Amino acid sequence: MWGAVLSSVVLIAAGGLVWWLWGGCSLSLTGAVGTVVGGIISLVPLLVMADQELALRMSFVLTLVTAAWLLGWVLASGIRAQRLAREHASAAAEAATTARVASRV
Repeated sequence: MWGAVLSSVVLIAAGGLVWWLWGGCSLSLTGAVGTVVGGIISLVPLLVMADQELALRMSFVLTLVTAAWLLGWVLASGIRAQRLAREHASAAAEAATTARVASRV
């Protein structure tokens, strides 16, 4: 049972860390909020249900779903950041080329 509690607390901490590090990006912020909420929700069966075996199974499933949620949103955030970085680099290269051509004239 303590392993399930620890897993839920680690998820809450991971969501808080993502929120703190990448709070400016709406995609990662969505993943972080969902992870914190999912970590708290995965603790609920352990506290409420009388059948410990069923509570551990439900907590495990909720933990996996929450971890997949965080992974998906953080990957989407990384892909978006990479796309924006490429656009910024190509715009900077185009501006440098334009400046060189204008200085020759």
